[in-house]
Amino acid sequence: MSGKTTIVIIALAAALAQPKAGKPDGSVVLPASAASVARQFLVAFSENDRETIGTLLPSKIENLYGPSPFREMPRLFKPRVDKRVAAVDFAGRMTDASLPPRGTIVLRLVEENGVRAWRLRQIYWYEDLPPEAEIPDESRSVEDRHQEPIVIGRAAEFIDAWLQGEYDTMDDMTFHWWDVPRDPPKWIKMTGADLSGRKTDLNGLRVNFIAHLRVARFLPKQVQGDLWLVKEDGVWRVRPLTFTFTF
Repeated sequence: MSGKTTIVIIALAAALAQPKAGKPDGSVVLPASAASVARQFLVAFSENDRETIGTLLPSKIENLYGPSPFREMPRLFKPRVDKRVAAVDFAGRMTDASLPPRGTIVLRLVEENGVRAWRLRQIYWYEDLPPEAEIPDESRSVEDRHQEPIVIGRAAEFIDAWLQGEYDTMDDMTFHWWDVPRDPPKWIKMTGADLSGRKTDLNGLRVNFIAHLRVARFLPKQVQGDLWLVKEDGVWRVRPLTFTFTF
């Protein structure tokens, strides 16, 4: 199985440490309609079904990103680059107090019309990042090390735009992974998911999930994470950027 299929499938396949038990406090009743959308999203995500994912995302840009999960600009540190993928760690106060106060921002290098630029790919929150998570651990080449101040600056610009509610700027700085076609994974199949609703200080609804996977047809695994849902025109939609695995 290729390790470069997609960073999300890598997370599903490689970051397979048994999830920690969720906190019992802060739970809310999960509406059936929200649970249905969350399950559809997880199944489509596990199958690289980008067309279905696109139908489950908000169409209004303010709903696509929503209010900032960062209460203030966090401390950004340990930038590292591996060719087209970069990571920057963060630590600070979150708007949603139930979120871990640290995590990693993942960026992707894209080229459009001959211009290369780093765009934000995903955000991961965690207490302890396991070694199985295939996120760059260091910059190994001179060229990659030269990119470190650029990627940490890019992450800071993105979070500042989020704090200011500048959604158009954020959108220009985002790698829209949900628009990139991918082949279905050959070695991973999602067999089910346990869902629970949680209170959030952000608008919308936070859904904790434990996805049950089967790797290579016989090896059962599971991975834990969060989805943020928002109601748009009376229908639940999923925010793709804050879809995260909670390691």
